[in-house]
Amino acid sequence: IHMMPEQTVQAALDLNAKVLLPVHWAKFPLALHDWDEPIIRAVAAAEKTGQPIVHPMIGEVLDLDVLDSKVKWWEKVDNSL
Repeated sequence: IHMMPEQTVQAALDLNAKVLLPVHWAKFPLALHDWDEPIIRAVAAAEKTGQPIVHPMIGEVLDLDVLDSKVKWWEKVDNSL
């Protein structure tokens, strides 16, 4: 079942997750919202609650020993395409 971004963060908190890696977003324009809205909302909820979150760029290699995402890469993408 689909979860909203805030629900995903809450689930990570409930499970005492060390880090949250949101998936199933920004791959295809299938929804009525902007493609980056889910990650914007998830990051905001994670920051508000203190839940660590990683968000590698699509195709980026994720080093499991360094689970730290600082760059909000979706803010640098040309959305006019």
